[in-house]
Order: sequence, then C-alpha cells, then structure tokens
Amino acid sequence: MMITRKSLGLAVFLILLLGLLAACAAPAETETAAMPEEEAEEEMAAEPVEPWYDEADVDSDHINICTDSPPQYGGEVVVAGAAGAMTGSNWFIFSARDDYLFSQLIDRDTDAVSIHPDLATSWEVSADGLTYTFHLRDDVVFHDGEPLTAEDVKFSLQMFFHPDTGASHGRTSGLDQLVGAAEFESGVADEIAGIKVLDDFTVELNLVAPRSSVLSNMAAFNIWPKHLLEDIAFADLGETEYAVRNPVGSGPFTMGEFEPDQFYILEANENYYAGRPYLDRIIFRIGLSGATAFAALENGEIHMAGRVTAVEYERYKDDPNIVLLGGRLGGGMTVWPNHNRPEFQDARVRQALLYALDREAMAEAYYGDLADVLHLRLTNPEYVSPNITTYDYNPDRARELLDEAGWDSEQQISFVTYYQDDQNKRIHAAMQQFWADVGIDVELVYLDGPAWVARVYDNDDFDLSYGCCGWFNPDQLRLSLGCDRNWPAGRNVGHYCNEEFDQLSEAAMSEPDPEKRKELLYQATEIITSEAGEIPVFWPTRFSAFSADVCNNINRQLDEPFAERYPANWYLAGE
Repeated sequence: MMITRKSLGLAVFLILLLGLLAACAAPAETETAAMPEEEAEEEMAAEPVEPWYDEADVDSDHINICTDSPPQYGGEVVVAGAAGAMTGSNWFIFSARDDYLFSQLIDRDTDAVSIHPDLATSWEVSADGLTYTFHLRDDVVFHDGEPLTAEDVKFSLQMFFHPDTGASHGRTSGLDQLVGAAEFESGVADEIAGIKVLDDFTVELNLVAPRSSVLSNMAAFNIWPKHLLEDIAFADLGETEYAVRNPVGSGPFTMGEFEPDQFYILEANENYYAGRPYLDRIIFRIGLSGATAFAALENGEIHMAGRVTAVEYERYKDDPNIVLLGGRLGGGMTVWPNHNRPEFQDARVRQALLYALDREAMAEAYYGDLADVLHLRLTNPEYVSPNITTYDYNPDRARELLDEAGWDSEQQISFVTYYQDDQNKRIHAAMQQFWADVGIDVELVYLDGPAWVARVYDNDDFDLSYGCCGWFNPDQLRLSLGCDRNWPAGRNVGHYCNEEFDQLSEAAMSEPDPEKRKELLYQATEIITSEAGEIPVFWPTRFSAFSADVCNNINRQLDEPFAERYPANWYLAGE
C-alpha cells in the first residue's frame, strides 16, 4: 500500500489540524520565534495517532517509513539537483507530472496501474469506451488564489497537445485520439472539439477510437491556470515568467526564492486542497551532484543526494543514517540508431551493433546487482512476446553482418548523450571499444540536457544517441515508436518506422478483447526486436540516497515520464 494523504484518512488529518491550527497559520519560524523551544516543538508536533503507517510498507524498497516517529509539521528538506525546467529548459516542455507545484486530474499509485483521485473526485467511462467524464473538486485554487475549473483542464490539455508549445507529451499520451485533435494540431480549428466543458467542474473527453490507457495518461498532465496564459501564444510560453521563474500550479508547494544556477526554494502551500504539507519548505541546490552531493549527505548538509552507482549502493546499503529508495525502471538505457542515416536503414548494421556488445559483462562490471540486460524498452511482461529476438554477445556474427552490409570501417559515427557521470563515461568507453573490435569507429559526444535535445530532436544531428527510459504501458509502443511520432509529434528519437508494427500496435490500443490485444502486441514486439529497431542495453534498478530522517519519503519511477514522490507527505523525524 502506498502511503498518501488520502490513505492516512480524513480523520487523522482533522486531529492533526485541530492541534496545529495556530502553527499552520504562519511559517514555522515566525510562529515559534516568541515561544520557548520546548513549547515550540510541542506545538509543531502532530498528535500521535496509531497506526500512522501500514505494516506492509515498512520493508518497502521505495518508501521510507519512520516507525518510531509520528508525522509532524515544520522544517525543511534540502535536495541536491533541480528539475530540468529550472536548468535550461522550461515548465512547458517538461509538461508531465510534477507533484511539487502541480496537480493532475487523477493520480497513479506506485504500482503503475492503480488510479486514485486528485483534482477529479470521480469519473465515468461510456460502454463503448469513447467518452470519459471527469467530475472535479470545487475547492481547489491556484497559487495565486484563483479557482481551478474545467476550463483550466481543457486549456492545459490543448496547450500540451499543440506542437508550438514544444512538448511532445500530449501526442505521446493518446490525445491524438480526441475528436478534432488533428484539426487543432494543423491549425484548422482553434480548439479540440473532443474536450467539452459541461460546467465549471465537469469536463468530458470524446475519442474517435477506444484507448485502454486514457486514465493512466490523464495522470500525467499538470493543470495550468488558463487566466494567466490564455493570451500568450503557445510558441511564446517558454519566454514568459511562468516558464521558470514563476510557474503557477495548484500543488502542495509554491515557488519561492530562486537564484539561477544556485538554488530555488519551494514553500508550503497553505491553501493546498488536501491540507498543508508537513514540511515548511524544500530547497533545491542547483548543480550539486555526484561525489560532492554524497559528501554533503554524509555530513548532514542535505537530505537527498540523488542516484547512486554500484559503489555508493554498497557503501550505503547498511548505513542506518541513509536510506536507498527506488526500484526497477520502466525500460532502461538504450542506444537509438538514427534511421534517417542510410547506413542505419540496414537492419544488419543495427543487429551487428547489438551482437558486438557484451552487455552481460558490462552490466556486472558497472552495475553489479543493480542492472540486467535489456531486450526491449517495454518491460510489462504481460505484453512482451516470449519469442522476441535477443542478441547474445557474438562479435564474429557482428563482423559477418557488417561485411554483408558493406560497412565502411573507415567512417566515424557520432554517439551523442547527456549522461556525463563517471560511471556512464566508463560504460560508454567500454561500448566504444566493443564496437571498435568489430570495425565500428565511434566518437563519444557529451552534451547537457538542453543541448542534447537541440542536437538530437531539433537538428537531427547524430548517428547514435544514448539515453533513458521506457514504458510499462504498452500503448507507448505506438505512441513513441510510430512512423508519425518523430519530434515534435512524439519522442521517436531514432525515427524508427515499420508500417506493419504501426498497424499492430495501433490495433492493440483499441482492441477490447484482452487475449487478442496481447497477441497483437506479441507480434509487434517480435517485429521491432527482430530488426533491431532500437539497441536496448541495460535494465537498471535505480536507487537514490536519502537521509533516514525524511519520513514517508517515496521515490520510484515505473514508467516514463512518471516519477512517484508525493512530497506533500514527507516529514522530518522527531528527536
């Protein structure tokens, strides 16, 4: 069971609120400045209610339960690093599911399947699967105090679907199946006809074809305030104050002080519909990463240090002061060959790239127990054929295929990535050597995130590109790898295109019969692996290191772009 504000129950919250009304009326330091330290601590502590946690979560690998410290208000958590939107991009490109500043229609649990309410209290689906009706809460306000209504939901969905926004997520989440979506995208229509506002707190979505993952996809969209953005052209949103400095949502925290390239602070939202967060604030230290971040965690300077390598995992796994939270990714580390390049349109070259890599040896050497070999970015076993093609290390076969394809061993190809940490650089060097051994000369090119997006997505200037992640949701086979899903219409990085694959994966999204749907997806997964449409490498178990003092801390990524954290529920352990 996932611990959330809702699962703690309204009764618990009311007890806490009654005992802490005065403390919640102002920031903690202001309220406690005039009272003795002992009295202040008593005032800020939530009244213990038993039990405040679920026994089943105590041994979870993605939730830190403090069994000897009940929830309490106050304090701050310091985090190493920052959201991509704060370091060169913007909140409109990074549109998917931020649970610090924003709310969504509905939310997914950390099992990646179960759905629970967020802004929508309830919803109905028509018998034919073409109409979804969402009923919204009537007590939600944005950070500027304006009410959130169905008009904001419609505006947000259209904003993220429109190509001028620069966000691909709208088109990779099935919104293209909304009635009128094609006309809106092409500029023929000013709105998506399939999104209907029935009243202030009811919105209806009408599809041209059923989609099994509509509810899951709706859990991804941050809801933005129409009243602040409606007069701004979508193409200009990234240049506004709302892009980085002043994002306005309705989530549990609000944007506070921001010093570019140094830090930004999120303040507790006193008007959050589900109740004030336990923490007063969260401080993000921009640029703090790697060994410096881990040293700061060990010294007690910060509470969250970021992703660990196998070395840090071994160092911290038995440390009582540090917890490692995470789990298996949806998908994993993948090389995308650029199918727009003539040499990579030959399946034999792509197959050779896979046969040349000793992925088992690299996984053991660089990840230890934290990764296995990845064969396909879709990692939901229910929908992956047992007969997909896998590629064991076979350099002789790689050379044969390259000879058959007429590969020019004198040419140099680029390998472009935004992964620049020491561990990944060692992995890339190993891959470079494995390929050199069969006659493929690779140049490693390291870029920061925005520069990688510009070179790979915007300019199509790469031969091979390396990155993360994949999916638990099988609809993403079509939505992220279809012939028509190249940027900016989607996230088909390598421009993979197979019309039969498209037909099968498209049919699977609308097939109501579970067994028929599974068979269609089996065929689709067999196609892409047999022709090595992508070069999957590692399937990591990804952990991040946190102070054990941060209770009810959740950290897990089961699907791209979903990361489950629920910071409204974090609190600091009492003394």
